[in-house]
Amino acid sequence: MLGSNKENAGCLRRCCFVLEDYCNVFQFCKFLKQLGKVMALFVAALIGTVTYAVVFLTHGPKVVEGSTAQQRWGSAIGVLAFLFLDGMLTWSYVVCAFTDPGRVPDQWMPFDSEEEAITELQRQRYSPDPKLAGLPRVRHCRKCQAWKPDRAHHDSMTGRCVLKMDHYCIWVINCVGLLNYKAFLLFITYTCLACILATGLLGPSSLNFVLEKPAQGRMPGMVFVATVIAIAFAVSLLGFIIMHLRMVAINCSTIEMYEKRRVANWPYNRGIRRNFAEVFENEPSRWFVPTLTLRHRQWLLDQALRPLTGPRIESDADV
Repeated sequence: MLGSNKENAGCLRRCCFVLEDYCNVFQFCKFLKQLGKVMALFVAALIGTVTYAVVFLTHGPKVVEGSTAQQRWGSAIGVLAFLFLDGMLTWSYVVCAFTDPGRVPDQWMPFDSEEEAITELQRQRYSPDPKLAGLPRVRHCRKCQAWKPDRAHHDSMTGRCVLKMDHYCIWVINCVGLLNYKAFLLFITYTCLACILATGLLGPSSLNFVLEKPAQGRMPGMVFVATVIAIAFAVSLLGFIIMHLRMVAINCSTIEMYEKRRVANWPYNRGIRRNFAEVFENEPSRWFVPTLTLRHRQWLLDQALRPLTGPRIESDADV
């Protein structure tokens, strides 16, 4: 009787897997990858619009045509600061878009032998582990038909498992995960700062346009549109940044944060300082650049791919 119940449970579980595959909404959302290309052009157009308004329509001309030295120097400093942020957000965007977020090596498994792997796979078919985020467990991806490390998730957009996956971002046409999460955070941070600065630089001209006062600069209508864009992105990105900094503080991804069920004591939280250093590296000089050093990159991979029973690998972040 007991064996029959196990067989029935296993059969029901397999039927649920088949039904889930047929009802998987993400297989109908492949167009998002194509939409991402349009969104990338949209991002470039928005950045170009705000840059053109700041550099060529308002403060750029004042650097040469300003009535006083104070106005010329003020405009020059404003333009240089904006171009610096513009360059840093572009660099961060490129790194985030073209960096592999973290690939699970072929034939990777957390076992010493194939026999152990087969035994565990059979056990999971009849006695599945509870789906509880933060509970370290050996997991097998049905779609990749391969074992996946702890905190790895299958990305339906790219069709593979990603180490410490955070989310798929159509703005950068890439999945955000272990190795490009820092670049993603710096991209939205630099973009938010650039939008805040642009709002301050374009605000007086836009206000004059709204109040129908004599225009200070060229094409006041376009300047006003650029100001609205800058304000909208600054406000929305600020909330997004606060949310992600909260997750960095406790070493949690977006997927893990919004799981329906999580363990009470989050096992990956090692303290704010170490959690921050794990993402941004330990050296302050590395906090503001989107790339990772080879040493830190390798440590992240070793840490993500280590067996659940293995010792935690020390790094500079532990100093």
